[in-house]
Amino acid sequence: MKVLFSKSIENVLRCAIKTSTGCFFMIFFLSLLTGTARAQNQDSGAVDNHMLHYGIHLGFTENKVDLYSNQGGTLHTSEDKSFYACGFRIAVIGEARLGRCFSLRVMPGLSLFSSLKMESVRSELPVDVKFHPFRWGKKELYLTSGLGYSFDFASRREDSHSYIKPLNAHDLRYNCGLGVDWYTRYVRVGLELKAGFGLLSPGTGGSNSSYFHIGPTFCLGLNIEA
Repeated sequence: MKVLFSKSIENVLRCAIKTSTGCFFMIFFLSLLTGTARAQNQDSGAVDNHMLHYGIHLGFTENKVDLYSNQGGTLHTSEDKSFYACGFRIAVIGEARLGRCFSLRVMPGLSLFSSLKMESVRSELPVDVKFHPFRWGKKELYLTSGLGYSFDFASRREDSHSYIKPLNAHDLRYNCGLGVDWYTRYVRVGLELKAGFGLLSPGTGGSNSSYFHIGPTFCLGLNIEA
């Protein structure tokens, strides 16, 4: 177990470096877009006045993973069996304005991470209310809050002796976050930080010797919308 735990720490550090690098390039890319828009002094009214927005979301995630061992039909875990694994999320965005300060946003997508003998591929359907009363120039700050459903396809793996399966195939999560949108002439570009917390208790498991459960997740994402 000590060997596996040390490998987990090494993997988390490696993922953290990759995530930091990815975040740097996301911020650099965002700076180029906003700098170009400012230099050209383009009118953002066309995008700003849309009642419906659609686009794509790309994000880097950090997922808290709890390991469970099956001992005589009873599941056991401890803090030293928990670690963070980095991952990736891609989704499509659909957003409808409900007024000057509120919008309803749906972001169906896939979230993936892999660590040691664990693989998770989750389909996610978060529905958020977006609160955006803070606007100056072409920038708009916002807060989000909502619920999301997810299903982990890794629960259907047949080679359960080679891979550790998730404890919950289905999950209901509370999501909250904050971000900022930059308006250009043709697109709206956003950078956001989001956290998700599971609302369902870990399941009872089955006949396997080990399981994993995904706890809080954190995502730094880039949104591009029209």
